Amino acid sequence: MNFEFEYFFFQDPISERQSLISNSGKSNGKKSGGIPSEPISASQSTKSSIIKLSLVNISGGLIFGYNTGVISPVLQLTSFKDYSEIDQGLITCSILVGAMVGSIVGGIISERLGRKLSMLVISILTLIGTIGSSLVPPMWWTMAFRGILGIGVGMSAIVCPTYVGEMSPMEKKGTLGTIFQLAITFGIFISNVFGFILKNEEYNFRIMFIIGAAPGLFLLITFFFIQESTKWLNRVHAKKTNTTTLLINQKKINNKVGIKGILTKPIGRFSLFIGVILAVNNQLTGINAFMFFSPSIFSTAGIKNGNDPMIATILLMAWNVITTFIATFLIDRLGRRKLMLVGTLVMTLSCIVSAILNLTIGGTTLGVLSVVLLFLFIAGFEASAGPLFWILVIEIFPEDIRDVGSTILNAVQWSFNIALSFSFLSLAELIGNNTFFIFGGFGIVCLVIMYIYLPETKNDDDDDEDEQ
Repeated sequence: MNFEFEYFFFQDPISERQSLISNSGKSNGKKSGGIPSEPISASQSTKSSIIKLSLVNISGGLIFGYNTGVISPVLQLTSFKDYSEIDQGLITCSILVGAMVGSIVGGIISERLGRKLSMLVISILTLIGTIGSSLVPPMWWTMAFRGILGIGVGMSAIVCPTYVGEMSPMEKKGTLGTIFQLAITFGIFISNVFGFILKNEEYNFRIMFIIGAAPGLFLLITFFFIQESTKWLNRVHAKKTNTTTLLINQKKINNKVGIKGILTKPIGRFSLFIGVILAVNNQLTGINAFMFFSPSIFSTAGIKNGNDPMIATILLMAWNVITTFIATFLIDRLGRRKLMLVGTLVMTLSCIVSAILNLTIGGTTLGVLSVVLLFLFIAGFEASAGPLFWILVIEIFPEDIRDVGSTILNAVQWSFNIALSFSFLSLAELIGNNTFFIFGGFGIVCLVIMYIYLPETKNDDDDDEDEQ
């Protein structure tokens, strides 16, 4: 691993990260200034606290999953089918643009006002966006309120996983973190179910939009039963008192924080580099291609009569939810690195084999094999790139640059999502199923880089960085 690239650009960042963690001051379990509170330890953890942390990620994930997923069945409704591809693209991307803004704003607000108040903001934005889009006439007003909703979605993607990561016991941090992705997939699933149930109702799209307010309401209720992140409180206290050993340690390590700190510190550059690779692996390795071509894949396999294609799509979304449990059960057993590498390998092979099959065979045989590869790819994605992105973009950064770093990477992920949403349809029409070769290529690059550089963060307990 001692390549020139790593030596000159990163200056052995993995060793630096381990040094930061091991050299951070340790104490007898007391916080300076009398602030109680490490995140829950194994002995202190209660059923109530785990439920509260789970509810935070469930609410945030449903805000994300349902409200981004509902637009797909909405655009299949008769009232939207006459819209041009450009108009449909604008409606689809309005929430994505808002989410990119929200990921940036969310990092700033959560650092200055705290995680808990940020959740209140997310709830309010979600309620305004969903209720507003359900009442106004389409198209431009819908886009405006979907944009507001997107800000809440983007904030939820950074605030909820960060809060849960800071408040979880180390041995349950991975499992509780994957609940966010599990809720995303379940939200997408139920959006398709409601799309199927309501497709012939008079106010179908308005009902579908307003259902998205429910997880915002759940998060609002949860807000009144949770405490502020103790890690955030201790950091704020350290800055105010200017006397804690935490502050002294941080000064000894490096006074540079923020974007400048990320770019000037080897560990910051390394973490940012790995994070961008994780974002590429999350968005540009085939998930959108498989989802886009799934109707034609089902059709080629003979699933094309009446409601059969829509039912098959709903079953695919159910599989999407089920396979997320792979990560939930294995992440704290196998670790992040091993799970990510195995899942990415499955995704990459699925893409490449699918592309080769489309060039060599046809008919029902192609359809059936493509369905198998489709479900195999989804299993690989939901066991690795899907849920692990939200966890790793937080864990790969040391404490002093974590908020800024994860905010940047969330914005990068949303920018990839937007770019792909605008360009994928044209690319698919231009080269068809050969797009799988492109995404397979991205998968190979990501797999090689992650194999060389991706650290295992399973046992990195940054709680010590908050202690004396």
